[in-house]
Amino acid sequence: MPSQPGSAGEADPRTRDTDTPLEMPSVERALLLLARALLLRCPHCGNGPVLTRAANVRERCSGCNLRFERGPKNYFSGAMFFGVMLGELTFVITFGIVLIQMWPNVPWKFMTYGFPIGTALMVPLLIPFSKVVWLAVDVMVRPVQPYELL
Repeated sequence: MPSQPGSAGEADPRTRDTDTPLEMPSVERALLLLARALLLRCPHCGNGPVLTRAANVRERCSGCNLRFERGPKNYFSGAMFFGVMLGELTFVITFGIVLIQMWPNVPWKFMTYGFPIGTALMVPLLIPFSKVVWLAVDVMVRPVQPYELL
């Protein structure tokens, strides 16, 4: 009996595994892909949007037909790193701006309670964006293969 794609011993050709060769991108390519991520566009072609209006990741790019979930079932779990990083960066920048603008009368009580609440409210807004950044970084180091566009 032939094995099913994705079963033990045979990889599903429609998904990308993590054993594919890595490639060090040029600075120009890295900047291009990160610019596409900032615009929430497909990192491969730059045309199709990655997110729906409800901020969910689309299945495929409308421009090049790239399947956005390029790996196993939990592909976007790597986006958690970027979500945490973006959340902390937002916190530090906002904290610094308030500190500099309000010095010497810094509203410490507001910052003690308001900033953690603001950060907690900001995280759900950053999750979809962090998925797009994760996808762009993945495309940057693991270039799209022709079978991924089918």
